[in-house]
This record gives sequence, structure tokens and C-alpha cells, in this order.
Amino acid sequence: MTDPDSSSRFPRVAVAGVGLIHFIHDIYTALLAPVLPLLIRKLQMSYLQAGSLVLFLQGPSILNPFLGAFIDRRRLGRTVLALTPGLTAVTICLMGLAPSWGALVVVLLAAGISVAGLHVSAPVMVARMVGREHVGRGMGWFMMGGELARTAGPLVAVWAVSVLSLEGLWMLAPVGVAASALLWWRMPRTEEDAPERRVSPSVVATVRRMRRVLAPVFGVLVARSMLGGAMVIFLPTYLEGRGQPLWMAGASLSIYEIGGALGALRGGALSDRVGRRPVLLGALLLAPLAMIGVLHGNLPVLVISLLVAGVGLLALMPVLLATVLEHAGDDTAAANGIFMAGAFVVRALVVLGIGGLSDVIGMHATFHVCAVGALLGIPFVFFMPSPASS
Repeated sequence: MTDPDSSSRFPRVAVAGVGLIHFIHDIYTALLAPVLPLLIRKLQMSYLQAGSLVLFLQGPSILNPFLGAFIDRRRLGRTVLALTPGLTAVTICLMGLAPSWGALVVVLLAAGISVAGLHVSAPVMVARMVGREHVGRGMGWFMMGGELARTAGPLVAVWAVSVLSLEGLWMLAPVGVAASALLWWRMPRTEEDAPERRVSPSVVATVRRMRRVLAPVFGVLVARSMLGGAMVIFLPTYLEGRGQPLWMAGASLSIYEIGGALGALRGGALSDRVGRRPVLLGALLLAPLAMIGVLHGNLPVLVISLLVAGVGLLALMPVLLATVLEHAGDDTAAANGIFMAGAFVVRALVVLGIGGLSDVIGMHATFHVCAVGALLGIPFVFFMPSPASS
């Protein structure tokens, strides 16, 4: 990472540009869920086949540690980041033209590799732009782009299939290709363009060196995923089953993501000023308390509680990522890849557990368990080393 004294000013335009690229990129990945019913009908897929598509899109994230080590070794961060918006756009927009489930799997696997490339390279690029002094704020700006994309993506999908049709989704691809071209033209060159290292970063060596950081980070991540997974995957289903209007159940995730965008933006910046631990502790307390309103409040209380829960849960991610990057030394892409891959595995396992528990004790009781589970992340915060010890 950049020397902390090398840049005291926050490069708003450059970081906002990467955040905008993140927004454009993630809008494409957010198209899958809204068009899935159309794909099911067109390709005569079973629900098992349909459900597996998300795994094919997100599954390449498991390779993130090795992809990150390769990027570190070859100094390819700028190249990978520039290519990914266009590659993701082209592959995702081919979904509507896929003639079979197998062809759709190939398309989504290609898109998943591109998605992994962006999420490994972009945070590292932002960290090097802003320097250690503003790394939390930089991660917040970057992640806000992704949260806003998950808010806008369903709206774009509905418009696209209404105006262009499912088969016409390919006409959205030029926007992503143009974003790649602009990114390559305008992106500042950093030390990633330096000659290849003589010593390659090892994923195993990086994990060993950073174990004092990664262990508590993943403890918080598991606790956060218990409540975050329940919200993102099961919130509309839960609210509809609780008797909320259908429109409210459908809008709940957008309300949650709006709060999440605010939490991602402010959480990282606040952690730069007051420290990582106070922000993590505050977020781990705020989100479970907001769940009281989600689980028991009337409609106005529900809306406010969803916003607050989004602020708390999504504020955690830029702070955790900033914690990893500021202890990564020269192996920033490898460390970021380890974090991203671990986050994917944790989220997948936790969501499966939430679904199984809901079958046994019901979704209302499971949401209560998840809210309490989020509090279990608090002890791990106290085991995180301070930046000075890195």
C-alpha cells in the first residue's frame, strides 16, 4: 500500500470513478435474480437447476486467493480491473440467448471469473490511491457502488425485459464495454505496473502471516452473515408470511440496501477517524437492535428499522476489508482474495443453515436466532490487532 504520509488528501474523483465502475459492473450481476423466472420458463429448468445458477456465478470467488496472488505476482491489477466491466457485461447479457441450461452455466461461469477479478483488484487499486490514512473511507466509497447496484439492478432488469425482451438483453452490453475502455484510458498507473516480483506471494504464507488478523475478522464475518444472510435471502419471504403487503415484501430489500449504501459509505470513513474497533462494535450492536423493529414493528417502524439494519450490517464490510488490507503489506491482492473467498464460503454455509433451521423452528424464530447470533461477533472485535502492530 501507499506510504501513509504520501497522500494526505482524499482523491475523491478517482475513487468515485472506481465506485461508479463497481456500480455499473454489479448492475449486470444483479440482473440474474429478476430475470430468473423468464429463464426458467424459456429453458424448462427445474428449481434445482435454477437455484444452482447463483452458485455458478459466485462459485469462482473460491479462487480469489490464488487469483489475488497471481495479480500481485504479475502486477496485473490495472489490466484486470479495466477488463472486468466489459467482460461481465458481455457474458451476463448473453443469458437471454443461451439455448440450454448447460450453455447458461458456461456463460455464468465466465461471468463469475470476471466478477472475481473485479472484486480482487478494485479494492486494492482504491487502497493504493487513497493511502493508509484513508483506506476505510476508500473501501466505503467502493462498496457503496455495489450496494446501490443491488438497489437499482432489479429496476434495470424490469425495464430491459419489458422494452428489449429477454433475448434483447445483449443490447445492454455496450455500456459495460464502454466503462472498460474509459477505465483503461483514465485509470492512474500505480506500482502495479512495476516489473514482476522475484518472490511470488504464497496464499498459504499470506494466511500464516496474517492469521492474527484473519481469525477475528472471520469471526465477525460469520456473526454478520447470520443476520445479513437472513435479510438478503429470506427477508421478502419472511415479511410476506408475517402478513405484510406484497408490495412491502418486495420493496423491503431495496429499503435495506439504501440503508446499506449509507452504512458502507460512512462506516469506512468513520473508522479512519475513530478506529476500526469502535465502528465494528457499534455496528454489531445497532443491527440486532434494529431487528426488534423489523420483527415486531408496524409498517412505519418496519421501514425505519430496515434502513437502520442496513446501515449497521453493511457498515461492517468496508471496515473489515480495510482491516485486512492495512495488515497485508505488499500482498494486498492475495489478502483481499482470501477475504473475498472466505466471505463467499461463509455466506453460502450460513444461508444453508438458516434455511434448514427455518424448516425446523419456523422463519420467525430463526430471525430471532440470527439477531442474537450477530451479537456473538462482539468478542472477536477485541482480538483484532491495531494498525500500529501491523
